[in-house]
Amino acid sequence: FAPPDFAPEKLPQGVLHPRRVMKGVVAGVRDYGNRMGIPTVNGAILFDERYLANPLVFCGTIGIIPKDKAFKQVHAGDLIVAVGGRTWRDGIHGATFSSLELTHESETVSGGAVQIGNAITEKMLLDVLLQARDRGLYHAVTDCGAGGFSSAVGEMGEKIGAEVWLDRAPLKYDGLSYAEIWISEAQERMILSVGPDQWDEFSRLAAAEGVEATVIGKFVPTGRLVLK
Repeated sequence: FAPPDFAPEKLPQGVLHPRRVMKGVVAGVRDYGNRMGIPTVNGAILFDERYLANPLVFCGTIGIIPKDKAFKQVHAGDLIVAVGGRTWRDGIHGATFSSLELTHESETVSGGAVQIGNAITEKMLLDVLLQARDRGLYHAVTDCGAGGFSSAVGEMGEKIGAEVWLDRAPLKYDGLSYAEIWISEAQERMILSVGPDQWDEFSRLAAAEGVEATVIGKFVPTGRLVLK
């Protein structure tokens, strides 16, 4: 962050004071982690005036996983399953926005690029994933980071091929274009590669935990990515 004692009268138009930015970032990391039950075990802060218009934040966690679960392999014929939060417009261009300098126009020009988090939905998704993992109910899982479905499905189907039915993606509200559905970076969503023989049990598990799970396509051995 920029120095917390930065002179307010020197702030560029529309730029929040670094002390406020710092407190907001620290509170956000703490709040979301606590709601999910993930401890914040370390922290370090560097001050430099070059971060005045765009703070740089790294957050990391440490996890453990059983050795026999530390791999993923998409199978031809697997269902592409979207699990967790619904898709909406927030977060479109989020990855590019995060690298831009903040100005007095950012709130109106880039406001929609800020993802709206829901830690409770994420915690419920986590509970389903751990149970499904231990019961062997999916072959691979990838998060919807920058690029949303496009990056997750594209990465998982890179060596096989995929057919995606965008009209089946659960939406928070109507009116999204096919491109918005495909690239939205809305949070608390994962893509799973679920075998047809695993789907019934997986869907029952998700329903029992109150987590939405929807088939939005299938991995097909064509070497092509097709959106419908």
